Amino acid sequence: MEHLNRHQLILLVLLITFVTSIATGIMTVSLLQQAPVEVTRNINNVVERTIQTVVPDSISSAINPPSKDVTTVVVKEEDMIISSINKNIKSIVRISETNSLGTKIFYGIGVVVSKDGLIAADRQTIVADSVYSAVWSDGSEWKLVPLGVDKDTNSIFFKVNLPEKTKYDFSPATIASADLQLGQTVVGLGGETQNAVAVGRVSSFVMKESGTGTSTVKYISGVQSDVSTKDLVSGSPFFNLSGDLVGMKLSSGVSGSFTPVAVIHKEQNIVNQ
Repeated sequence: MEHLNRHQLILLVLLITFVTSIATGIMTVSLLQQAPVEVTRNINNVVERTIQTVVPDSISSAINPPSKDVTTVVVKEEDMIISSINKNIKSIVRISETNSLGTKIFYGIGVVVSKDGLIAADRQTIVADSVYSAVWSDGSEWKLVPLGVDKDTNSIFFKVNLPEKTKYDFSPATIASADLQLGQTVVGLGGETQNAVAVGRVSSFVMKESGTGTSTVKYISGVQSDVSTKDLVSGSPFFNLSGDLVGMKLSSGVSGSFTPVAVIHKEQNIVNQ
């Protein structure tokens, strides 16, 4: 023992421990085989409970993963109508005409269709001596300059005449890219002094033809709906449930119908700028 170095002593200890453990195991097995059944059963119970205690919860969860709760969200049509209205509140303006005598009258509703303040409206008689202005949802009021008039659709466009060095954040409506479908829900906004809502469905289409000869193409020039016209006024816009502008009430339209935005878009080349 005195002649052994440190490493040899460690190996000797490991050898003695190994031999002792083997001997202990053999003695334990022999004693268990000779022990009464009650003792063996108790020892097995202790071992099983010890194993259950030391098993981590993570392993148990991995073997039996918890079930996931699935939540179904139901979107109601009335929620979509409210969302469509709220999306376009800032895009709606009320246009007034002040004549040479200073009398101010309601002209109609307009819709902002570009970020620089281009407004689409129903065409009324434009008087050279009159001053036109529009009031926004936040109470701001700016003068307007009449632009081009489309006699086919009876629509007109105004440009906002902001004072020098004045900036205003216009909120243009999103113009629908898809055609309306029969039975589709539409939301109309009217009211001379405050917003009034009318909701209905597309019931039929007014078709027209364009072109000559074999190149004649049919298109939707008007949309009939069951929307109540009680609160709708000149220029009242119509939106789909996504909040996109689908048409406007123009004086050239048939009673109970509105002009689809695609027609105005084609004639006046409206784009979201």
